[in-house]
Amino acid sequence: MMARKTLAFTLIELLIVVAIIGILAAIAVPNFLNAQVRAKIAKVEGDFKALATALEMYKLDTGRYISRYNNISWPWRFRPLTTPVAYVSQGYWPDPFAPQGYVTPDGDPINYCYESHGWPEAPVAYMNNKLDGSPHAWLHGRGTSYQWALISAGPDIDLNADAGAKGYPQDVFFLYSPSNGLKSAGDLIRFGP
Repeated sequence: MMARKTLAFTLIELLIVVAIIGILAAIAVPNFLNAQVRAKIAKVEGDFKALATALEMYKLDTGRYISRYNNISWPWRFRPLTTPVAYVSQGYWPDPFAPQGYVTPDGDPINYCYESHGWPEAPVAYMNNKLDGSPHAWLHGRGTSYQWALISAGPDIDLNADAGAKGYPQDVFFLYSPSNGLKSAGDLIRFGP
């Protein structure tokens, strides 16, 4: 009778295979996480493009942009863009960079933020103050050319455009730059028109 050959691995061979899998995982996981951040940035940019188009169409029809009523992260800020004319299909635009369960000081979940000069009959100075106080000198004095700003907390998950920012600077327009690394500080901002 012939003896069967069994496939057996030594402990050293198994440890080598486990080490190789660990090395591959150590390389793949950060790349996967970076891909998720890049996908969220692309989503924000796409959403901002849709909102910017809706804001401009609203302005053409009404002669003004939507109000800056309430705080900049008020969740139903974009509802006027949905009724009576649907410039966009939804009035609530959640920020993909907001941490799960995070709420603003007034208890609302964080939405894309909106800053503007307000309406002619109710002007506000916050946008000019944020432009002039920004650490980006090229933004200073742009209050006449920028009428609104769409803002996302960005990959650092810290909304600098709000007074409740965790880090410095706060309550200014502090722009995110991917050249400083995907998780660098700053907000994703689109100015308009």
